[in-house]
Amino acid sequence: MTNFNYSIDTSHGPMDGYITAQPGQARPGIVLLPEIFGINGAMRLAADQFSQAGFAVLAPDLFSQVESRVELGYTEADRERAIAIWQKMDDSVALADSRAAINALAADPRCNGEISVLGFCLGGKYALLLAAQGGILASVSFYPVRVNDYQEQLITLKCPTQVHVGDDDAHIPPPVLDVLTSALSSSETNELHLYAGAGHGFFNSVRSFGYSPRAAESAFTRAVAFLNRHQGT
Repeated sequence: MTNFNYSIDTSHGPMDGYITAQPGQARPGIVLLPEIFGINGAMRLAADQFSQAGFAVLAPDLFSQVESRVELGYTEADRERAIAIWQKMDDSVALADSRAAINALAADPRCNGEISVLGFCLGGKYALLLAAQGGILASVSFYPVRVNDYQEQLITLKCPTQVHVGDDDAHIPPPVLDVLTSALSSSETNELHLYAGAGHGFFNSVRSFGYSPRAAESAFTRAVAFLNRHQGT
């Protein structure tokens, strides 16, 4: 496949990635952490969208610890395969790989060394866990999964954190929304945005279901403003 144009050194060998940046001066960086379907067309589209907003964006192939260059669609068979790979993943390896991507992007000449993370779904989970670890300027999480599994780690978020969820997301019922609200209340720099009528995956315009154009547009505008606000802090 030719959709991966970057290589990142990790503890388990080279990890592919997709990088995109507008020409010209070095720009603030975003490490974009994908949904469970890998660095597919939807994730490259999202990376390009944030690149066009003025960022150098690197999307690492976090599935590579199990299987490299996974690009899945949204059929039931693809969903089952995605879940099977996800179940084999080690979160500690995924976080170490995310950190390797952060370091690689910070050293890339297209980036000015200022790094934030942004994730969707499974990547949204890792974006929150990286916020709890620190060492990044900011974290943006779209509809993170399995929040209850790591809620204790969210007690102390070490960077400004923004979360986007729909009020019709089965992965984020009211008790989980309460967990997120409590975690984000620790600092006035944190933000939680709830979108009426939107479900899981509302940002993904490639899927034939779940996409909410109004919520996606609003979330994108808020995410860009949030990331810009915390550059150089």
